[in-house]
Amino acid sequence: MKQVNTPTHFRVLVFLMVAAFFINGVAYYFENTLIPNITRITSIIVLLTIYFMVRQRMANVFMTIFLFSLLGDGFYVFNIGVLSSKLSTTFYLGSYCLIVFVLLGKLRRIKYEGLVSIYLILVLLLNSYFLYVLYGVIKENFSDDVNLVLSICHGVTLIAMMFFAFAVYLSQETTQSIIFLVMVFCFVFSDVLKYICDLYVYFWLFDFIANMLHLASLVLLFTYISNHHKIIKVKRKDSVETYAIQNTERLTA
Repeated sequence: MKQVNTPTHFRVLVFLMVAAFFINGVAYYFENTLIPNITRITSIIVLLTIYFMVRQRMANVFMTIFLFSLLGDGFYVFNIGVLSSKLSTTFYLGSYCLIVFVLLGKLRRIKYEGLVSIYLILVLLLNSYFLYVLYGVIKENFSDDVNLVLSICHGVTLIAMMFFAFAVYLSQETTQSIIFLVMVFCFVFSDVLKYICDLYVYFWLFDFIANMLHLASLVLLFTYISNHHKIIKVKRKDSVETYAIQNTERLTA
């Protein structure tokens, strides 16, 4: 079976990213919202199509993350009222909680020693202060308590994602941990810029960067999942081969 990260699929993914970057940049500059909305609503569908063209299965937690993100994008793009905004934030929040759940499974391997503990404390303090400052800027723009609570939960979840992703990276320093860390940063900065544009001051460049960071985070999630399943497949193959070799040695001994 072909692998997801073969040169052909990698080139297709890079081409789509570059094309989306330039097309959306021109659309934002000329204040055209149709193309960015189409890009946002179709990006996950395209990524899932590419994935299932070369692989048959995806872990339930990752599939649910994509589905929640797709629903969040759908309610964000087809914003027909206050309820749509709440549902969009709720589904995004659900996908981020599942990302935190994935990271929690890796925490048992982390060694909190020396500089790692200091770095984690600094990251947690900086993120908390940043959230406090952002909350102070935008809290007056919330007239609905439900939106305020959802936004607070959203911010806390973003901090948890950044903290755990950074902790996993400091402990493992693998390619997968770097991909996950960069993905989380893209999600965080994308959402922060969206909040600034929606609640404080709108600037087309901020909105464009936020949209591209959101797309980049989905591509990085796609890459992480592809590598994750490839690594599992290799480990299972190695385990089977090791088991067969051990049994052969026992029989010939």
